[in-house]
Amino acid sequence: MARAGDGSVHCRPLLPPARNAAYAYIAVDTGGHEMDLSLLADFLELARELNFSRAAEARNLTQPAFSRRIRALEDAVGTPLVTRTTRSVALTPAGQAFQPRAAALVRLYAEARKDALEAAGATALSLNLAATHALSYTFVPQWLMQISAPARFGSLNMVSDSHRQCTRLMLRGDATFFICHKGLEGRDSFPDRQFQHHVIGTDRLAPLCAPDADGAPRWRLGGAGDVPFLAYGEASGLHAILEAHWSRHGRPAFATRMNSVLAATNMEMAREGQGVAYLPLSLAREALDAGTLRRAALPDHDIPVEVVIYRPRSRLSPNCEAFWTRATAN
Repeated sequence: MARAGDGSVHCRPLLPPARNAAYAYIAVDTGGHEMDLSLLADFLELARELNFSRAAEARNLTQPAFSRRIRALEDAVGTPLVTRTTRSVALTPAGQAFQPRAAALVRLYAEARKDALEAAGATALSLNLAATHALSYTFVPQWLMQISAPARFGSLNMVSDSHRQCTRLMLRGDATFFICHKGLEGRDSFPDRQFQHHVIGTDRLAPLCAPDADGAPRWRLGGAGDVPFLAYGEASGLHAILEAHWSRHGRPAFATRMNSVLAATNMEMAREGQGVAYLPLSLAREALDAGTLRRAALPDHDIPVEVVIYRPRSRLSPNCEAFWTRATAN
């Protein structure tokens, strides 16, 4: 941010911005050093991925250009934020301290811009809601109708995506609310200082498979030999829930046959007899009741999970605060 001779302030870009950033051309004064706000989004992506190639791809940049932008941010901050070797990337102690503040700043700008546009009448009142694929098919539509939303609080802009992508949307302020499964074990996906959550439902992850010719489950956990397993990719929140549970209680004897970030894909593959999938009962109940899926183990093998809604702790626009009040009333 530069100051003109009359004391006024204006913004200008410092580096070619990442093409998917709404805040790409905003520069901020960092005590004598100018810094492009979009560099914070680059850093946050790198902090999530801990891999320059994947982070650069997510930001729609070449790796050399992305590396230059990270170095420019470190120059503006005045200290290294990441350590780089040929094999690994890690945050320095300074980077670890910088990360939550950078995330808060990116979110605050996105929220401020949205509020300003709504107040000016440039955009209609809206709710930006993200939800994981597994909950978007059945749970979320039913829950929205139960709380008489979204018509009372503005038009609904809903994104259904993987847990990883929805997390990105929340951290950079492109989504105000996020509905997902949350395990009873393992760490939270969001820093507690910046986000809060409320439990809006419960669910269970059950090992399910197709029936055999006699109507019995084609495979049973604990039986002889490895069971073909339909796993979740790392971008899926269900992957993290299962791994956290198995790290404490032991992993079944599985032979992974495929990976997918979509629970619906794993459900269809299970119905086609390709293996056992741990599926949310909120998604698979109809198939289970119809007999096209069977339990591969007794219900005590189910993994209980919560359904939660996240929001930032910072004050939201009046319609979003009203939605949150209604959503958490029960």
